[in-house]
Amino acid sequence: MAHKVLFTTSRGIEDIVVQELRSLGVEAKPRLFGLDGWVWGFVDEPINLARVCYQSRTIYRGLLVLAEGEVRRTQEGLDDIYQIVKSVDWTEWLTPEATFCVRTTRSGRHQYQSPDIERTSGQAVIDRIMEQRGNRQKVNLTYPDVMLRVDVTGEKCVVGIDFVGEEAMHRRAYRAYDHPAAINAVLAAAMVWASGWKPEEQLVDPMCGGGTIVIEAALIARKVPAGFFRKENFAFRSLPCFANSDFEELMFQWDTGADWSVSAKLFGSDVSPKHIAGAQLNAERALVADTINWQVLDIADLPQIFPKGSVQLIVVNPPFGVRSGSVARAKEAHRLLIQVADEVLSEDGKIVVITHHPEWLEILIPVLDFSVKQRYSVLHGDLPAEILVICRKTSSEQSSEVHGS
Repeated sequence: MAHKVLFTTSRGIEDIVVQELRSLGVEAKPRLFGLDGWVWGFVDEPINLARVCYQSRTIYRGLLVLAEGEVRRTQEGLDDIYQIVKSVDWTEWLTPEATFCVRTTRSGRHQYQSPDIERTSGQAVIDRIMEQRGNRQKVNLTYPDVMLRVDVTGEKCVVGIDFVGEEAMHRRAYRAYDHPAAINAVLAAAMVWASGWKPEEQLVDPMCGGGTIVIEAALIARKVPAGFFRKENFAFRSLPCFANSDFEELMFQWDTGADWSVSAKLFGSDVSPKHIAGAQLNAERALVADTINWQVLDIADLPQIFPKGSVQLIVVNPPFGVRSGSVARAKEAHRLLIQVADEVLSEDGKIVVITHHPEWLEILIPVLDFSVKQRYSVLHGDLPAEILVICRKTSSEQSSEVHGS
């Protein structure tokens, strides 16, 4: 029996998530209902959803979808939500002894709030089970056996069982040092995926901060599951449907695809000794310190480390100049990035950059014969940003420009 599943992710990287899910054996399609941040697919057994949630580096959550429908934005929308939730046969998923809670993510304008959705949905579950089985299902808001999600985006509602838990998958358990402007680990992993990088190619992050991008690249190269460092922290472990499952054994099997012997060509640098020390600490916690070189270095000095044409990929999260630092310094960092990239990148090299100011780069890149091959509109925290994949122009592109075609 095929089970519909929903994966949530950062807005704008849905197509990258589809690529990763396919590598994990799940055929997926982006933007359920045409909505950003939702990727849907099918699994043959619920345990496969647990495996994918454990392994995927580009998702936030995985939900086993039990119902979906349209809801009104007015107060009457709560009646719609009640009916959708109550339509589910909850006795299939909740034993009489199991506790549950409802969590929700609401996006858009509605005449009701998230607590209203959670309260209404919880009552619908209780009422349905009372009618079917005659017992009042117990609620546990702190440590439930089953975490239900009722997510409402605009006029769409999806009801499902959350397989991840309170902390979404961007919470990487290896992070001991938090950079004040750290990139979300899901976005960092997506940037590496978007680059098409291979471990034998030289990857450089010349403004690495706490090292998230380089560490995610090392873990991707070694095929380490995203859940490797948070094995105890998954909602699927307590689901009644898996009461007879040995997750220690299952996770051991899911880990067998990892190859800790892979030696990737990774380099991270930053002008701050404090940040480099923090990045080294994070790399040690992630068990990838042996395959990453760190150095305190100003980006302008990168050509002193790497000869011309020796770098295949630069993946970087430069300063935005919004919450810290100055706009002028952030703009200069963007200028230096393109200048240095021109000096060290190979002819087929790429830059993958996330920025709040794509216009700063778009002014510079044509001058040095670069072009934007791909762009993804995302949110960096709560700031709109773009991930740009920048490549050198091919000789044919340069020729067409010279001849005006």
